[in-house]
Amino acid sequence: MSTKNSIQLTAIIILIVLVISLLFSSNANPDSIFFGVKRLQEKVFVTFKSDPKDKAEYLSALLDTRIKEFENIIKNESYSYMWSSSIRHSTFAGQMTETIISAHLTDMVEPAKKQLEEHKNKLNALYVAYPKNTSNVEWKYILDAINYLNAYLDMLSKLTS
Repeated sequence: MSTKNSIQLTAIIILIVLVISLLFSSNANPDSIFFGVKRLQEKVFVTFKSDPKDKAEYLSALLDTRIKEFENIIKNESYSYMWSSSIRHSTFAGQMTETIISAHLTDMVEPAKKQLEEHKNKLNALYVAYPKNTSNVEWKYILDAINYLNAYLDMLSKLTS
């Protein structure tokens, strides 16, 4: 086999593996081997969103994905992922808020506030459900996420007042 054919075959194999990884990563949770691929894909998509409204809407969808991760962590008792999930959730909430504010997307303020309030309610429910009679104290990260949401809600409220 020639060098050119070997390179082409290698490129095709890499492409196939990449496509399969992307397919399996779409619903990956933090404890999945495909989670890193999912995060990379999300970062690339966020980077290439040039329209602020499109970016804010995509970040909003990612924020919903992050809250589902929180729920899965509690359900699966994968508490060691609590801190990183809290950071990711707060980061996307902050990016969404900053995008809305910097682009003056006033039509998105109320839907964003509603979403953040819904997430606060879900996080409060997770905090209540979190087992506190164990040696792990990762429940603190749920409170951190709630505090960040309160800060972002204040920032969004200032945009409309």
